[in-house]
Amino acid sequence: MKDRVIITGYSGALSKTTRRLLKDDYEIIGLTSNKEKVNNKDIFFWNTSTNEIDEKALENCKHIIHLSGYPILKRWTKKNKTLMHQSRVGAANLLFNKCKELNISPKTFISASAIGIYGLNARGVKSENDEIGTDWIARMASDWEESAQQFKQIGSRVIQMRISLLMNQETAFLKYNLLSMKLGIGVVIGSKEKKISWIHVDDAANFIKEAITNENYKGAYNLATTEPISQEVFIKKIKEKLFPYALIIRIPFFLIRLFLGERSQIINTDVSINVDKLKKEGFIWKFYNFNEVLEKVRNKNREFHQK
Repeated sequence: MKDRVIITGYSGALSKTTRRLLKDDYEIIGLTSNKEKVNNKDIFFWNTSTNEIDEKALENCKHIIHLSGYPILKRWTKKNKTLMHQSRVGAANLLFNKCKELNISPKTFISASAIGIYGLNARGVKSENDEIGTDWIARMASDWEESAQQFKQIGSRVIQMRISLLMNQETAFLKYNLLSMKLGIGVVIGSKEKKISWIHVDDAANFIKEAITNENYKGAYNLATTEPISQEVFIKKIKEKLFPYALIIRIPFFLIRLFLGERSQIINTDVSINVDKLKKEGFIWKFYNFNEVLEKVRNKNREFHQK
């Protein structure tokens, strides 16, 4: 019998990729707040705002992969900040309390986190042992990780993924830059030297698979490539590989701040991520550098046009 794996964050790119990667070896159960997607077979309903969850989803659960989270790029209103916190921290609390109530002890609890835990104003190189930030994003990420730690009380091995910018053709950052440059404009915001720490979605999903099977994986891990890229090189590489006709322009950061307000801090970080802990586990990246990401985008586009 296959181990049952619960995956939250049903509609996210990482969730979709992880389900594809695990489906042959595990029984995959999804949790969604969208009642139209519920089939009560492999997709069950939950609502983190009202602490509702279908207990049938948790039956014989061996692993939980907690990826849900209200999008961080939504407006930072008081209401939305509450939703962001509840869908991450509150959701983990709900899963833990229900597992404890039903006397269920998953072997592993793997939780998303974020490099935002180091703070929106973090600079330089950050490892898992560095201090966390003091802004609300960092505090939320810290709460997120603490809520995951609860699962140790019921015998679970806990892994927290401090995810950098997730990259593939479907994720927002690359998707919107590709669209913009396809239309002829590439945009550099603020300093062209600003570092972008990133990891391809396929590699993040592969980390999850390895973390399930390898019991040496424990605690927090920075998920990023070994090769961060500057904002200028990021845009120039897209131009070079895909849209040579695109015009690159630079927009001062204060204009973005006027438009996005407090949210603009997310795209103004300049931090590199130390991945030595990941290397020590023997993790092998499929996508080491940004050229490889763009090569996959180009191949996908070719396949689409050949159909």
